[in-house]
Amino acid sequence: MNYLLHILLFIRYRLFLFCCCYLLFASCDNEGYLHPIIPQQEKETQRILIAYLAGDNSLSPEIEQKIAAITIGFLATDCSQNRLFIYCDRKNASPQLMEISAHTANPRQLLKTYTAQNSASSNVMKQVLNDILNNYSASSYGLILFSHGSAWLPAAGLENPSRGTRSVCIDGEDEMELADFASALPLPNHRKWDFILFEGCYMGSVEVAYELKDKTEAIIASPTEIVSPGMTEVYPSALSYLYQPTPQLERFAQSYFDAWNNKTGDYRSATISVVRTEYLEELALLARAAFLRWKPDTETISSLQCFNRNEWHLFFDLKETLLTANPALKTYVNELWKNIVTYSAATPSFLPGLAYGFTIHTHSGLSCYVPQNEFLYINQGYTQTTWCGTVYQ
Repeated sequence: MNYLLHILLFIRYRLFLFCCCYLLFASCDNEGYLHPIIPQQEKETQRILIAYLAGDNSLSPEIEQKIAAITIGFLATDCSQNRLFIYCDRKNASPQLMEISAHTANPRQLLKTYTAQNSASSNVMKQVLNDILNNYSASSYGLILFSHGSAWLPAAGLENPSRGTRSVCIDGEDEMELADFASALPLPNHRKWDFILFEGCYMGSVEVAYELKDKTEAIIASPTEIVSPGMTEVYPSALSYLYQPTPQLERFAQSYFDAWNNKTGDYRSATISVVRTEYLEELALLARAAFLRWKPDTETISSLQCFNRNEWHLFFDLKETLLTANPALKTYVNELWKNIVTYSAATPSFLPGLAYGFTIHTHSGLSCYVPQNEFLYINQGYTQTTWCGTVYQ
C-alpha cells in the first residue's frame, strides 16, 4: 500500500513539474500576445498593406478615426485577394497589431498587444513588420506611415535649426532618424515595397526619396505640412486605388488633393506628389552638375520657393533650385522629371492666414535643402544623408 502511494505521489509530482515547465515556456513563447499570430493558409495574396500608425504624441486623438477610415476603405476592395494589417500606438494605451477582415463579425482581429514601447525606434518598427512578414506573404507590399515628420531634418530642427538628428517618426519625445527608418524596411529576398505612403509633414523631399530608392518603387508624400486630419477623409473612397494589381498611386494622390483643394479659407492648403525611384541616380548626377560649385547668396536663396512656415527657410522646390543653379540643364531636367514625379499638385497658397503662411508660385513635387552658413549643425547633419554624399562630396 505504501509502495503504491509512493508511486502515485511520484507521478503527481512529475505531472505537476511538467505542467509548470509547460506554462513557463508557453508564457515566454507567447509573451505580448493576446492571440497568437496564425500563419496564413496556402492561398495567393495579391497585396499586403501595412499601416504603421505612430500616434503616441499629439496625433493620438486622430488614431481611432484613421483606423475606422482605413477599415472602410479596405472593406470596399477585393478582400479575398488582399490583406490589411494595422499597427497603432497611442497615448495611455498599449500598442496593438490587428488584421482587418471582411469574414468576421468584428472586422478588427487583434493579433498582438505589445508592452509599452517606443514606436519611433527602428528596432521596434522592424519587429512589428517582422511579426507580419514572417507569418504572411504576398505578391506585393505597400506601407502607410502616419506620424509627425520632418524629412531628413534634425529632431526639433524646424524650431531650432542649430541642433538635432534627422527624423521620420515621433513617439513622445523620441524621433526616428531617416537612415534608421530605411534600415527597418527590408522585405524577404531583398524585394522592394511597391510603395510607401507618408502621412506626415515634409516627407516629399529628395533627401528622403533618395535614401529609400533601394527600398521602394515609389513614394507618395507632401513637401509641406499635412493639415489635420490629413488623409482620413480620403481613405474610405480612395484606399482601393492602392489595392489595384498595378497600384494607382496617382489617382490616390489626386483624390487627396481634390478633397483639400475643394475646401475654403486656410483649409485649402495641400501639396502632394508621387515619386518614382527608378531614375533617382540620374537625378543625383544632374544635381551634382548643378550644385557642386554653386555658392548662392542670401538673396538668391530667399527668392526660391520655400515650403516650411518658419522665419528660416529649409525646404525649397528642387526643380526651381536646380534651374536657378544651372539654367542650361533645363531640357535634361524636364525630360528626367517626367519619369520621376508622375503626379504633383499644390493649392495656390498654404495657410495664408497663419504666421509665415506662403504663396505657392511653383511646385515640382520634390523639395531639397540648400546649405546655409548660419545653420552649421544642420549642415553637419546634412552631410550624413546619402543624397548629400552623392551630390556635394
